[in-house]
Amino acid sequence: MKLSPSGLLEHAKSEEGRKQLRYAGVALVFVPVGQVLVQILHWATDIHDSFCILISACILTLPNYFANKVYVWRDTSRDNLQTQVLVFWVAAMLGTGFAMGFAYVSDELTENLSSVLQSACLFMAQLAGYGIVWVARYFFLDLWLFRATHHGADPTAEEEAELHAEFPV
Repeated sequence: MKLSPSGLLEHAKSEEGRKQLRYAGVALVFVPVGQVLVQILHWATDIHDSFCILISACILTLPNYFANKVYVWRDTSRDNLQTQVLVFWVAAMLGTGFAMGFAYVSDELTENLSSVLQSACLFMAQLAGYGIVWVARYFFLDLWLFRATHHGADPTAEEEAELHAEFPV
């Protein structure tokens, strides 16, 4: 895919591009809602920040799953759907674990700061935790694994060269 504006527009019009836009759209809904919910729990309770993230994940993961099922995976084959669902749940658990770990570290490092600065650090810790998993999922699974198995066969020499160009060793 070219990085020119016309190449990006062409990609956005493709089926894969529309799927990526739907995926990003679901994330753009649930990430801010999750961040706000964690901040509300953080301000309203004496619960440790890490547990606020866990509670938020418990509340939002199921609606996030159904949003992905309806909007993102709607045209996915049955075999790929099972893989997508498994990847979703693993990514949700890993992201929550990373976010909780970063929140714990953030909480320990910012205990003497104002509540506004603590909240900002908590927000950044959550974004870092979920962001690492989201980026890894996108690049390693969507671009590498799913693209290679999309055709049901080994990638062609051209596809393999493109994959190696995206992930230089």
